[in-house]
Amino acid sequence: MRTTSLITISLPPAMLKKAELLAKKDHMTRSELLRVALRTYLEEQSAREAIRIYKQEARKGALKELKGSLTNVMA
Repeated sequence: MRTTSLITISLPPAMLKKAELLAKKDHMTRSELLRVALRTYLEEQSAREAIRIYKQEARKGALKELKGSLTNVMA
């Protein structure tokens, strides 16, 4: 059973050429390159959403101050 799904996308020729060159430079297949790119995009979107929620909660005054610092936790 497949653990992935097959999709088809359309790219402008110049973008495809850049993707192929980058994949070759980084020793990846085009599929690997596009998976990495999509994963990065999704992570960035998730971070943007977290920041948006943080700012929204900060405006409402709903954030609590942490006691101590992260450096104490990480030490």
